[in-house]
Amino acid sequence: MSSLFVEDGSKLESTIDFSRLLKSTKKSWWKILAFTVVVTGIAAPFILKLTPKYEAYATVLLKAELTNPTTFEKVVDFDSTRKEYYETQYQLLKSRRVISQVVDDLKLYQDQEFIGKKPVKDDTLAKQKERSIQYVLKHMTISPVRKTQLVEVGFESTTAKDAAAVANDIVKVFVNYSVEDNRDASLNVSSLLETEVNDLNHQLKSKEAKLNAFLKKEGLITFRGVDGFQTEQLSLLTDSLATATAQRVNLEALYKTVSSYQKQGFNALAAIPDVSRHPQMENLRQMIIEQKTQLADLENRYGPKYEKVIQARSQLVVLQGQASKLINQIAEGIKEQYQASVIKQNQLQAAVDKRTNAFQLLGEKKTQYNNMMDDISQTRTLYNQLLQRQNETQVSGQFSEPTAKAIDSAIVPLKPTKPNKKLLIVVVAIMSLLIAVLFVIVMAALNNKVMSINEIKRRLGLNVVGEIKSYPQAVTPKSVLDNSAQFSTLDEASLGIRSQLLLLNADAKMLAVTSATSQEGKSLVATLAAKALAIDTKVLLIDMDLRHRNITKSLGYADSNGLTDILYHNIATNDAIVNHHGIDILAAGSDATRSPLVVLTHKKLAALCTELRQCYDYIIIDTPAVTDAKDAILISQLTDSVLFVVASNNNSTNVSLSALKELKQYKATVLGCVLNKVNAKLIESNENIITTSSKDVLL
Repeated sequence: MSSLFVEDGSKLESTIDFSRLLKSTKKSWWKILAFTVVVTGIAAPFILKLTPKYEAYATVLLKAELTNPTTFEKVVDFDSTRKEYYETQYQLLKSRRVISQVVDDLKLYQDQEFIGKKPVKDDTLAKQKERSIQYVLKHMTISPVRKTQLVEVGFESTTAKDAAAVANDIVKVFVNYSVEDNRDASLNVSSLLETEVNDLNHQLKSKEAKLNAFLKKEGLITFRGVDGFQTEQLSLLTDSLATATAQRVNLEALYKTVSSYQKQGFNALAAIPDVSRHPQMENLRQMIIEQKTQLADLENRYGPKYEKVIQARSQLVVLQGQASKLINQIAEGIKEQYQASVIKQNQLQAAVDKRTNAFQLLGEKKTQYNNMMDDISQTRTLYNQLLQRQNETQVSGQFSEPTAKAIDSAIVPLKPTKPNKKLLIVVVAIMSLLIAVLFVIVMAALNNKVMSINEIKRRLGLNVVGEIKSYPQAVTPKSVLDNSAQFSTLDEASLGIRSQLLLLNADAKMLAVTSATSQEGKSLVATLAAKALAIDTKVLLIDMDLRHRNITKSLGYADSNGLTDILYHNIATNDAIVNHHGIDILAAGSDATRSPLVVLTHKKLAALCTELRQCYDYIIIDTPAVTDAKDAILISQLTDSVLFVVASNNNSTNVSLSALKELKQYKATVLGCVLNKVNAKLIESNENIITTSSKDVLL
């Protein structure tokens, strides 16, 4: 915490004093211990009555992939590499479907632990099951084992057997459901495939019937396709036409040659290769050659008129006539062949033209036929694929593998896992102890009051002048002066104050004693300071606290002449000053009706102070508290310095700092601070004797 008081340009800070916190803790140790014992004693019976809880764990393996006993494609497949896969399995373990089956299997809705111990009116079986499901969901745990595919399924119950039974049944139901899901998937797929196969089979038969009807209607023959037969016929006709055309061309050329050579005679026709190569022609030619040879031999031998020569010549003429006749027949045959080839070519050409026209008309029918065949082919292909898949599914469906496998069954726990009653009692004791210590520390830390003299410099920035312990009875200025033997330690404290005043500023002749608030003991400190300084010097104690008049009343001078009488009634100074046990005292005066502010601003007051300075070595002035009015400020302007009094553990530091700030604002010199009403355990100066004491009221 920081204050707003600034001294010599440096900011004073209020820091945490750990020694103070330790002292507060040490001082309150018995309270802390008592609080701890009471809280622990209250909590212990409740802890001992807590119902024990048992936990049992079963281990299940989540498979990364399923075994495929066949080469067929799996009906149910999954990708365990996806990050959502295992999280999904964890949630499935906690699904209502699984837990509801567990509740039914174990009849948990009949167990009071699961449905609640308090009976519910109009409680139906459905409501009991619902409460049982919620109880299981609340008390079950799913704990994946790191870097493995194992999962621990735990359950907490007040009964050891129930804890193990529920954990095991959760795993069992989860595994069974995975098998059932796979089997259902296979059956569903198989049923769907069967429906599709039957539908496609019906479609295939219908399309084939339509195709046959179309072929029958159009009179088409499916030989190498719908146009295969026509194509084959057209091809044969085309080949025949080509052959006939070639024959016609050859015969036409031969015919033209024969026609042109007929005009040149027998020899010209005989020279034609096709004529000369005729078999009969070759025989006649050979016979003519032989006959000519024979004729020549006979003529040479017998002469031209020989009968055999004549017969041979006649035979030659006959042969030549036959040859001429044969040549004419061959030429006529060539003409007939040519004419026949022309007719054949024309007939084949007409047939080809007819087939070509018919083939062109077949194109539209062929397109329609091909479309129908493609449709049938596609339908048949799909039908075969689905039929094969159906058969594969039926085979695969006979083997249903779960996606999870139970590894370790939960065993019945022998000891409850919680609550650890001994540990809870220890924890309660430790927590209550810590709370008590923390409370004491917080209260000490929040206590922003000056407790001992070692805090004066740090919190207020003032020099320490002295400290006065707290007494069980009230200590007044009169008891200090009249009965000093009763308060021997006060004399020691006053001597310490005297020594410190002389060390701090021996030249300060006139000293004002004030405090932040009333009841802090400023009148007592003023009296002690005057008594101590009066040992070897001449001292005057003036009561300028015209509002409370503590010194005046305590010493019994309320009706005696004093300050107000000197200022307003022209009473001589010597007549107003009284000597009390060796100390000159100037009381407040008998006139108590005047305003203190008016009295303190009287023009004679400054002259009176100057006069008194000439007569006394030291003048101690008791002033009102700074926060009461401006009296202390006015008096500080007449004095050399101010002695500030603070009651221990009384006001907040900020109150004292505010008062000091106000004094500094009006250029008052604060000599130091006297700490009053100090607890005997906090006394630090050698001038005080530490005795058992309690808080008292010092006037």
